Amino acid sequence: MNICSIIVRPAGRRILTLACLAVLLSPAAEAKPRHPSCHMVQLGDEKANLDQVLRELDLTRKSRRPDGVDPQTLRRGALKFFRPFPGGNGRSCGTCHNPRDGWSLSPRTVEDRWQALQRARRTNPCADDPLFRSIDADDGADTFTWLRTRALFRVRVPLPERVQMTDDPEATEVTVLRAATPLDMLKHTAPYQQDRSADTLEEQALGAVVMHMEPRSPPSQAFLADVAAFQRHIFSSRRAAAVSRAIDAGETPPDVDPPLTPLEQRGKELFKDLCAGCHGGPAQVQNLENRIFPPFDGSTNPVSLNVGISNPLPSGFGTSPIHGPGFDLPTQRFTVRLLDDTSTIIESSDPGTVLTDPRALETVAGNQVFNRFDVPQLRGINATAPYFHDHRAATLEDVMLHYQRFFRFINEVRGLPLPLIRDEDLAPIVAYMRKAL
Repeated sequence: MNICSIIVRPAGRRILTLACLAVLLSPAAEAKPRHPSCHMVQLGDEKANLDQVLRELDLTRKSRRPDGVDPQTLRRGALKFFRPFPGGNGRSCGTCHNPRDGWSLSPRTVEDRWQALQRARRTNPCADDPLFRSIDADDGADTFTWLRTRALFRVRVPLPERVQMTDDPEATEVTVLRAATPLDMLKHTAPYQQDRSADTLEEQALGAVVMHMEPRSPPSQAFLADVAAFQRHIFSSRRAAAVSRAIDAGETPPDVDPPLTPLEQRGKELFKDLCAGCHGGPAQVQNLENRIFPPFDGSTNPVSLNVGISNPLPSGFGTSPIHGPGFDLPTQRFTVRLLDDTSTIIESSDPGTVLTDPRALETVAGNQVFNRFDVPQLRGINATAPYFHDHRAATLEDVMLHYQRFFRFINEVRGLPLPLIRDEDLAPIVAYMRKAL
């Protein structure tokens, strides 16, 4: 993989809740008792990935980077990104954000690490891989089915004041299953996280440490600043880095597409017509479509969208290639108190930004804002399969087949003017995304 343009972007927003502080102040997960004759061996890809990143950074150490950033600053951030967090459970940021997976984490990588761990334990009972920790296992203990099959982690989200778990009214948070977010061009996608819960990259890094690394003490501001600086300079390619530099300079980004075949050129035109309405702007993260997604406050297009990913699907949606047995996640019921003091019950596998955006519930009916997620940028998409916040789409073809059905649903059921995606449009769009993004 080419990671010669390691340029990182900003992270997230959110104040720690009491639940997070409780995790922060609790001791790290205790290690299993060691066999008297074994020695600890730590498995994983983090060291190899760090070595590759440092080699790339060393190439520019004595020369001026195009973005003017001191390579030593990035080197310091890379060390903290990939090395285990001191006083934690052995994980680092790089445990779940693998450069070979587009700075995300694929099911194949997880399963390869799982099998390597089982092989190592046959001769050394103390072999360990920090990826597999009970804090975000399926059962909070030792079952990693969702991690191994879909690369999904358990994520705890505090409940807003007006939302209760229908079947557990005393609960103060909900646990959902989500994939690790890709980090390409991160600096241009604030707020961060799939539910837009972090305003800065420092907040995003803090949340990751608290949620997944079981620290005995909180990370220092210097640690957070260095990790954030590194993340602001992560790019999938030199072309993506060039787009970022133009955005930073307030210039129109150059056309960085490589030479395109007639099929790919047709796909580029279709992408502009059918996809850029929601993946718009220079960083491809702006929703420019105001016809089908009512905003929260009546003044701007919403920044998070419901495109029919969380299950169950809305009435009238019909069949989808990425829903049903083998795709759908467990659902939970949420009781939402509306502005008129009535309540509605919504069932969802993950309600998304409604839990993290206080404006989201300020609508006539709470179900209008459920199941919305941040608009992701698409550069580096070839390396980040599977797709969506719960990794239910294995390929770009699956993604486009779902959107074909979604656009039809918006037209036929919702009666809103969204253009249809024809069968003959699918192959050119996929070809263009594979070549240029």
